[in-house]
Amino acid sequence: MNERRKTFGADPVPADDLGAADFQPRPIARPDLEAARRVAEEGGYTAGAAARAPADTQRRYRTGRTAQLNLKVTPENRARFAAMADAAGVSMNELFERAVSALEKKPSG
Repeated sequence: MNERRKTFGADPVPADDLGAADFQPRPIARPDLEAARRVAEEGGYTAGAAARAPADTQRRYRTGRTAQLNLKVTPENRARFAAMADAAGVSMNELFERAVSALEKKPSG
């Protein structure tokens, strides 16, 4: 086999001819955090502002429930139901179970 390394296209340029000896890295430009904070405050943005309304937060509990029941309700009824669950200090699942149990016990008529 040939001693010289095979290349595609033109012969590679020796490293000396690239001007790498004169290379000096530029300093990293860091943003001015204080200026960014001032601009954000002037624009009305605040750090840690809630993205969602508290009534629309997800409630996650480990309960062993595995079946889903999807209902279409009006936003007002959903808000009322969530407020009732919050007032009772229970999850929406627990409130639903309580409501079903109460309706089963109620005499029809």
